[in-house]
Amino acid sequence: MQGEGTMLSIIPQPRSVEQREGFFAYSDHLAVVCDKSVENYVGSYLQGGFGPVGVAVWCDPRMELPKGGYKLNVTPCGVQLCAPEREGLLNGFHTLLQLFPANVYERKGVGQCLLPCVSITDWPEYSYRGQHLDVARTYMPVDEIEEFISHLAHHKLNVLHLHLTDDEGWRIEIEGHPRLTEVGAWRGPDEPILPIYGKFNEKYGGYYSADELRHLVAYAAERGVTIVPEIDLPGHSLAIGKVYPEVLCPVERDNSARGGYDGRNVWCVAREENYQLLEEILGQVCDIFPSEYIHIGGDEVSSSWWRDCPHCSALYEERNMQSYAELQAYFMERLSDILLGLGRKPAMWNEATDSGTLPTSVRIHGWEGLEECRKVAEAGYPTVVMPGPYFYFDMRQSKSEHGHNWAGVVTAEKCYSVSLRELGYSPQARANVIGFSGAFWSELHVTYRDDYESYVEYQTFPRVCALSEVAWLPEERRSWGDFEPRLERHKARLEAMGVSYRRGAPAPPVGRQITPSMRVTTSLPMSRDNALEKLSAYANDYGYRTTRTCHDGDWILYEFDGALRKGTSVELTTGYRHVVRGIFSEGVVEVSGDGEKFRQVANLHNGGATITLAEPVRAIRLRSTRTANGDGYVFVQYPIIRRPE
Repeated sequence: MQGEGTMLSIIPQPRSVEQREGFFAYSDHLAVVCDKSVENYVGSYLQGGFGPVGVAVWCDPRMELPKGGYKLNVTPCGVQLCAPEREGLLNGFHTLLQLFPANVYERKGVGQCLLPCVSITDWPEYSYRGQHLDVARTYMPVDEIEEFISHLAHHKLNVLHLHLTDDEGWRIEIEGHPRLTEVGAWRGPDEPILPIYGKFNEKYGGYYSADELRHLVAYAAERGVTIVPEIDLPGHSLAIGKVYPEVLCPVERDNSARGGYDGRNVWCVAREENYQLLEEILGQVCDIFPSEYIHIGGDEVSSSWWRDCPHCSALYEERNMQSYAELQAYFMERLSDILLGLGRKPAMWNEATDSGTLPTSVRIHGWEGLEECRKVAEAGYPTVVMPGPYFYFDMRQSKSEHGHNWAGVVTAEKCYSVSLRELGYSPQARANVIGFSGAFWSELHVTYRDDYESYVEYQTFPRVCALSEVAWLPEERRSWGDFEPRLERHKARLEAMGVSYRRGAPAPPVGRQITPSMRVTTSLPMSRDNALEKLSAYANDYGYRTTRTCHDGDWILYEFDGALRKGTSVELTTGYRHVVRGIFSEGVVEVSGDGEKFRQVANLHNGGATITLAEPVRAIRLRSTRTANGDGYVFVQYPIIRRPE
């Protein structure tokens, strides 16, 4: 028989665990008797036969446990799982699964095994235990989202925050407005929405029909997960602006730096027809998603469009506003009234509170930092804590990996270490924190999805495992020293679930980095006078921005005082080093042995290339072969040069 022995490694850790002597001998022929509300789900893992009852799962509304709580008892005679309501049954069932051998997650039956005798009483500390998933910047097929939801449920996370619209895509079908998805769901070199994160030479994207989204809602609900949709407003709206430019402020600006590309992405606050359109859109969103809350954005809004808009400026003056944050608050309050009229409540990002006038009935998701989360919680808002430096799972996990870097390196340990008490949250502020959430923004997903078995899972696991315990246990009960060995044992379960989790940092590049004397020049105008001198000195790893996008024929030239040896590795980058943006969207690498005659040796891929010199080289040139990259700039970098060992 298989058995896990006496060592329990449950994630998230239950509140009360009393381990006892002995085991229950489970086999697939034993009957599993379930409450009807979870029968199908439990049965999909435990295919009970017609023998004696081995597992009994039932609801008892008379039980006095906090919401989501359960009691689980394993004795030599069988398994009993009881909870006051369905949510607790599902939480308890996911604990029970972790008592089985890992292959229970493969849903092929486990044969015979020994379950350790144990008595567990458990409930969550927080009602909101979530994970955000951005499908706007990179479309993800329905089956991938289903799999992700299943992984969240196994870790007792109960909310999927589904980010459906942004500058890069409109993913939700809206009846009566087919062009929102016919146009707004696609990007490409000849599309109204240009790519900015890679794949510059192909059309790509996708959207979800109303029926597909209803299916996802039902799929998630069966697993105890609520899907909270987000329609990001009033900023991050370039995609809908490409379909309905009239919703934007009628502001004309010089777009020559962007190759003529109109980058407006903020709704006009003063246009009354906008609220009629949004009422229609939000009405259909509410019809698809039964969640109590609908997220309506409120982040990173550029008020410069409103300042230059004659209609918004007139509204600003008419209402005697003192800041443009008040203009945003006016917009968000109008949308809140629409949602309340539809029987729903609004959720927003933390910047929406900047005016100081937003009612505290709005749920706030704090992303900018723990201090911003503390401020909104102190102000009385129900707060979901999800700041980038702890819970943004698009951040790199080590300095040598792909990922964003504005919030630093975010490891599973960093995520686990968050402490509201140590960071000065008052008892009242802590009481207003309703939970925690991770976030996965998918800018890099479109770039790297072909390089990983699952880039989403690589970035989110095992960090989601740490998040699950942060959102489940009181912080005084948490200890990384206790969690880390449990996480190591838990990885066998992740394998059985089919999670392509991160197993460790990649190996460092081969060869010793060198900095031979070099001069950098370019046909592009630079935004800083000393940029090229800094790059020539290998200074500023972040790079320097140009003042316009690339044109066909633009070039960046690296000239060396002495020839680089044969066999030298040279890593060449346009754009940011950590994210494919601000690049030569198409181009070539050329080398010269004498600094005058050049020959092509490689094509640029996602703005860069790594070459190994087949002969001594005095100069390397990057040449753009396409005009425009979706941005109004290019980032110029120095090359990373490594001498072979």
